[in-house]
Amino acid sequence: MKYLVLFLSLLSYPLYSQSNGVGLGPFRIGITTPDSLHQPGFQEQELVVVKGTLALACTNMRVFKADAVELQGITIAALFLVFHENRLYRITCEFDEPLQTAFVAQHGKGQKRPAKRLALCDQSNAKRLVLESESWQLGDCVALAIRAVGTNARCEPEQTSRLTIASPSVASITSECDLDHLDPYFEGIGVKR
Repeated sequence: MKYLVLFLSLLSYPLYSQSNGVGLGPFRIGITTPDSLHQPGFQEQELVVVKGTLALACTNMRVFKADAVELQGITIAALFLVFHENRLYRITCEFDEPLQTAFVAQHGKGQKRPAKRLALCDQSNAKRLVLESESWQLGDCVALAIRAVGTNARCEPEQTSRLTIASPSVASITSECDLDHLDPYFEGIGVKR
């Protein structure tokens, strides 16, 4: 049994050992742990559940949210940090103008993807929701900015911009867990995780 535990722990280690420290400020993919969150604004969120269920929990995942965090003079709003086996693998936040300017200055322009137009509301005056996205390959991580403008599924006007930085290798093994509330349009743009 001892060897099985050692073997399984070695299998999961490479998912994080390749990380090059990509992230936002002190929050680094594969490096940051929940215990290292010393900022008082973070609140642990409810357990993440398996998609399509109400009670089947993804027990190896934890999500922390801060309404706003200041990093290097820039306020990051609606910041979510997602941990798998106590290692950060996904960062999602609002992608407003100051953050966009700083991010592009550091990483350059991303690769734009074709816009998608979705009819999510069946009211006659509803505008199609337009999803525009831009992506960056950051070492072994991927960053994706999604902008949504139009009418959402609740038939309300929507104008939002979100940035997600993630480790695709960990995202693929956690794809059954429901994280749609972090960025409801992440799946809608057809991202292969």
